[in-house]
Amino acid sequence: MNKNTNNTIVATSFPSKEISLNGINYHVIDAGAGDNVVLLLHGQPDTASVWRYQIDALVKAGYRVIAPDMIGYGQTDKPQETARYQGELIIGDMVALLDTLELKQVDVIGHDWGAFVSWELVLNLPERFRRHVAVSVGHPDRMMSMSGPEEVKESWYMYLNGQPDTASLYAAKDGEFFKHFIIPTHPEIDEVWSRMQNPSALNGMLNWDRANQMSSFYLAMVSGESEPRKGQVPTLGIWSSGDTYLWEDQIKTSGALMDADWRYERIEGGSHWVMLDRAQEVNALILDWLENN
Repeated sequence: MNKNTNNTIVATSFPSKEISLNGINYHVIDAGAGDNVVLLLHGQPDTASVWRYQIDALVKAGYRVIAPDMIGYGQTDKPQETARYQGELIIGDMVALLDTLELKQVDVIGHDWGAFVSWELVLNLPERFRRHVAVSVGHPDRMMSMSGPEEVKESWYMYLNGQPDTASLYAAKDGEFFKHFIIPTHPEIDEVWSRMQNPSALNGMLNWDRANQMSSFYLAMVSGESEPRKGQVPTLGIWSSGDTYLWEDQIKTSGALMDADWRYERIEGGSHWVMLDRAQEVNALILDWLENN
């Protein structure tokens, strides 16, 4: 891995390809070889390169790794229409990715919004996944059912991202508000801002929250419109004590909604981006889970 001249981290050591999925051109890292395949799904505001330490470790351990730049990020298309970022459409893109690569069953690892996608994949299509690792984010139904006033306050940024003037706020004064209040604990703030200075990229990031409003998820749960779903795919949950975005209980107690093996691991001191600042610990947990379940 290295950086180009505008501080953007690029995955020069990993082979990649462009794949059209439901009308969106995705940039996809496809590293390693063999029948044991791991799908890595990043979250906000990253690219597939946020997984670089995990990709390296997994490939060395004999796995093939598929890691797309998610829609709106990196070298993948950044449609400006909010509707294209609806969760069901992104989930459809990931299923299309597996089908295009002729992968009948894989392991999947997700972080942040990528973990929202990975959870929905394993809950809705358990036959396509052997094992699951969710970083930072618990079972979505558990997260919503536990959302009281304190938890909602923790998620204020999700609501802000859905407001009409947020893009202008984030872009003002060379990203001062964005860098100091939205991603202050990100290990690579300059790299992130080098990408978010592009209005299309910033709008793409915000479209994830606009298209998948947390208030709608919460309303569906508290109004009884949906029943909690039971997970059928063995899942490892990882959370770090330095995560200032998501509270621990939403992932720690997700085992109550599992009808498959469940394990929770807390890492001390890492940020929300624990795969970067506690890479060795995360790698050890992932490899142990994949090799022993």
